[in-house]
Amino acid sequence: MLKAISRIVNEVKSFVRGVREAMIEESVSALEAEYIELESVFLLMLLGPLVGIKTVTPLLSLELLEPLVPEIRILESKAVRGEDVIGELMSALGGAP
Repeated sequence: MLKAISRIVNEVKSFVRGVREAMIEESVSALEAEYIELESVFLLMLLGPLVGIKTVTPLLSLELLEPLVPEIRILESKAVRGEDVIGELMSALGGAP
């Protein structure tokens, strides 16, 4: 009898741990999606005035471009490669850009 109760308690503990892990994983996924959305809005806000979309003043946009240096380097490398499908595939697989 005591063994059966102990087994049930252990099963309940395992279930609760599993639910907790699932909730944490789901929360992290939601936060990652929100981060990507906010990053996209930030990029649109800063790069918009450079292409004619009025969001902030062009001067403020240029002042805030410093955090975008890595993104601009990625954009530049993609522009240099152009429509190189093989290069894009190799880059995605971890090959040299």
